[in-house]
Amino acid sequence: MRMVQGVLVLMLGLSVAAADGKGQDRPATTKEQYQALLKEYQLASSGRVLTDEERMKFVGHVYRLRNKLALKFVELAEKNPRDPIAEDALIQAVWQVNSTPWPVEIAGRDDARTRAFALLQRDHVRSDKLGSVCQRICFGFCKEYETFLRAVLEENPHRQVQGLACLGLAHFLSNRLQRLDLVREQPDLAREFKDLFGKDYLEELQRQDRSRVTKEAEALFERAAAKYGEVKISDGSTVGEKARAELFEIRHLCVGKQAPEIEGKDQDGKRFKLSDYRGKVVLLDFWHQQ
Repeated sequence: MRMVQGVLVLMLGLSVAAADGKGQDRPATTKEQYQALLKEYQLASSGRVLTDEERMKFVGHVYRLRNKLALKFVELAEKNPRDPIAEDALIQAVWQVNSTPWPVEIAGRDDARTRAFALLQRDHVRSDKLGSVCQRICFGFCKEYETFLRAVLEENPHRQVQGLACLGLAHFLSNRLQRLDLVREQPDLAREFKDLFGKDYLEELQRQDRSRVTKEAEALFERAAAKYGEVKISDGSTVGEKARAELFEIRHLCVGKQAPEIEGKDQDGKRFKLSDYRGKVVLLDFWHQQ
């Protein structure tokens, strides 16, 4: 199967033309190196509909390419720790979140993640740029995400970032519990998680008190709604709206919970209540007309 056409790989130049027009070369600035890497990172996309087989190959290609570029972003930040662009490079290094997650045989290993988060936490934990990172990593699974979210929530002085870190940590804990439930039910998935995130980490999570983690997630959602409710999120909603929706799901829609009362009309126009069917197996199919 041929590889997807149209993926342009840019070589990072060691020098750029001098601005004075004399033909002399000068070393690329840190910002120019970052922008070249960023352009290459952003070009890792297909631009057309793929077959299932092509899609799997392309997913692996993109993940592996971006993992390599993430290491270059980290190296750029490590070489220029005092340059303002270093933080941008580290944020870009952790931008790819294996939220599906794809097996390590397809996506490869993210060797930049640990180094990047360590530097972000050490040098930039008080930055006002970290809100977007907190939003993205809440859909992930790895240990570094939890450590980072807790550090940002505790140490960052910016209310916007605090709110997104609080909501992000609550989401992270809740999402991780759901995935652990799947891992318990699917041995093949458990093997993939061990390969991706480490055997010791997964076994540690499987030993944790599920009810305690659920209570902490609830408390964080409550805190997010009460303290940061008006904080805006990139999709136009607020922290309060997201937190209250998640609380409702945890308390009423999770497996084992009693479903909330529903009243309406059936397809024949006859009014009904969900409680009318108590004790019976009921399939609820929600939809709406445009």
